[in-house]
Amino acid sequence: MVRILVADEHALYRTGLRVVLQAALPEAEFLEATDLDSLMRGLLSEQHIHLALVSLNLMGSASPSIIWDFKRASALTRYVVISTDGTFDQVLHYIAEGFHGFISTLQRDDEIVESVREVLAGRLSIPRALTPFGQAAEGQRPREAPQRRSSLQQSPFGLTPRQKDVLTLLADGLSNREIAQALHIAEPTTKIHVSGVMRVLNVRNRTEAAVLARDLIRTSEIDQEPRSKPRQGKTKPRH
Repeated sequence: MVRILVADEHALYRTGLRVVLQAALPEAEFLEATDLDSLMRGLLSEQHIHLALVSLNLMGSASPSIIWDFKRASALTRYVVISTDGTFDQVLHYIAEGFHGFISTLQRDDEIVESVREVLAGRLSIPRALTPFGQAAEGQRPREAPQRRSSLQQSPFGLTPRQKDVLTLLADGLSNREIAQALHIAEPTTKIHVSGVMRVLNVRNRTEAAVLARDLIRTSEIDQEPRSKPRQGKTKPRH
């Protein structure tokens, strides 16, 4: 059974988030934490927590380095930050420190459910609206939009077939060694392909590449799954 710990100081938001997730994940067991102490007690309990959704306000000034305290308490748990505000660079910083995703309280319910499923499946997840591609789609000025975006959105991103394979695995957060094993190629060859993908995406580091790759796959022909989901309401944001 999947166990999800919701850690937020606001009872109304905890309840709203749990109701939304329970409707989508009826087999999951949900626990709640109201402060940092109860969160740590939940992580240290005998019951393994698969996913912890942690309020940014609850973490306080120790974030994002507090992830290491969390991991010492429960190394196998996956951790997601919950916040109303956040920039792409800030989210990348949390991902780089070791968090597995970011959920905005302003996201639609179906988007939050999708993010939780992504992280439980072993992938990274952040709101698409925070990425340069998502900002551009909404008419905002992206932080540093790749100059080759138009060609990336066309078949097939200007990447070779092997680079497309690497891109998909990179988006899942795999290391070079894991990518090499999955594709049955040498690790030095994998490094060359990863470098090529990063040049095409015009990103600065591997973390940013993984996040942007995931966003690209969502909106490209590489991901052929139907995405026509009904629009749902939001969980009530905190004030």
